[in-house]
Amino acid sequence: NMTSSKLSDHVRNDNNTSTSLVDISADVGPSGQNSYQSESLQHPPNTIRGKTWYDVSRDLINDFRHKQMDESTSAYSSIIFYANHLVLLSLFFMISIYKNVNYLYRKMVLKFYTLTYYPNKSPQLIRDDVSKLAKIPRVISCILDLKDDDDENGGIDGLIGSISELAAWTVSAGIPHLVIYEYNGVVVENKGNLAQLNRYISKNLAAYFGTDLIPSYAIRIPHHNTVIYSSHTGKTQVNSAERDVDLEIWLLSREDGKPTIVELTKTMSELAQNNELSVNDITIDLIDEELAELVGPEPDLLISFGPSLDLQDYPPWHIRLSEIYWEPENKDVIYAVFIRALQQFSNCKVNVGK
Repeated sequence: NMTSSKLSDHVRNDNNTSTSLVDISADVGPSGQNSYQSESLQHPPNTIRGKTWYDVSRDLINDFRHKQMDESTSAYSSIIFYANHLVLLSLFFMISIYKNVNYLYRKMVLKFYTLTYYPNKSPQLIRDDVSKLAKIPRVISCILDLKDDDDENGGIDGLIGSISELAAWTVSAGIPHLVIYEYNGVVVENKGNLAQLNRYISKNLAAYFGTDLIPSYAIRIPHHNTVIYSSHTGKTQVNSAERDVDLEIWLLSREDGKPTIVELTKTMSELAQNNELSVNDITIDLIDEELAELVGPEPDLLISFGPSLDLQDYPPWHIRLSEIYWEPENKDVIYAVFIRALQQFSNCKVNVGK
């Protein structure tokens, strides 16, 4: 039988190369060509350039006769046309007014929550907000966007700053696991960005807790099987022995989603074909165990810091039972959205099917 670690290593080695999915949804015709390919080889329909002078003259005479017959009903048609046009314009303006009023209302509500819930870099204030909740998640995940450099809190520095703030809020709330998902994985693929992220998190935690009480944390990149531990002295230890920390930060990107599932499927198929893995051993529990090893834990709460719900190819296996929250018209990583997401999770009821 294939052990979990050996199977995960196979997937990581295979997943270092880019994964491309072939589109096989197009219909195949009897000639062996795709339908869209065969259509592209057909001639375009005939136009007026393919007609004779007799056909053109006959069409002009028929148009003239129809125009004479329609003069009697032209006034009635014009009234119907403008009436329908007026109704459509009225509906358009009503919907526009409603959407603009709704947009202003949401912006005002979001501004009110921003002023009401403000951590002020104080863990005690965050604990006071969380202590009122009936329950909190053990694993929280956040979808972040890499903004343009010209935008506020944009670029790599803005993204790293947002992650460090989320780390401080999460550990202050007593949540032990934080999963950060960024589609492009710019922080994960660059060692310099990882070192900068580690410095930002340590500096921000020192601002919240003081230099003598900095919580311990670990930055995990499951796709590369890398763990970075931070000590109180500011130095980092990479891939050291497993030890308990106050906060685990998991960094995910697009390649941890569907491509990883594809590579895991290919690996299990190849091992089963080579009689290195029994077909009877391929179960839901095995897949769940392998994806937890390759991607990380399944979040209890998923927060999208965007104006609309966009999962951005988030690993689909990991959000089967996750509570999802986003705030309309919001574009920034702010504490008000974070604490309101925790409030919604506190009031939700998760029904697990059998």
